[in-house]
Amino acid sequence: MDEMRLKLLIEVPDTPGQLVSILQPLSSFGANVSTIIHEHDNRTADGKIPVHFTLDGSKDILEKGVEFIRQQDVNIIEIDGILEKEKQTFLLLGNLPTSDIMETVHKIDGLEDVKISSVDLNIGNNLQESVCKIVIETSANKRLDSTQKIQEIADNDELLLIKEI
Repeated sequence: MDEMRLKLLIEVPDTPGQLVSILQPLSSFGANVSTIIHEHDNRTADGKIPVHFTLDGSKDILEKGVEFIRQQDVNIIEIDGILEKEKQTFLLLGNLPTSDIMETVHKIDGLEDVKISSVDLNIGNNLQESVCKIVIETSANKRLDSTQKIQEIADNDELLLIKEI
């Protein structure tokens, strides 16, 4: 069997044992972890830790390993340099009360293939003018579709959407 090499970038929660719970089963499948870089000082907006690692093994073992990681509900950001998930940042602006802006955020959160990773809300002096910064994660191949759906929601809710800041 030919050995292959697979480079992964994942994001794991910052809790004890989280990384071991992923790497140990990979080893039991027969994969060898040849490199690992744990970016503890580079937390994501939702507090997760980026981890780069390289696996060596047969094609079947590596496929089984990637499937196992996905089953653990771990964010796989890149496989061999190809983005699996992308982050996008948007601003929503409008003369609406905070509750209406949050309704819009909930609509966006309900979209298929979109996960909100952070929301920052700034409310004007009269509690009417609102600015909301939203960071989402989406599959790399769903980026345009997600942006269009978010634009439709913003238009329907009479909000100005500023894309990709």
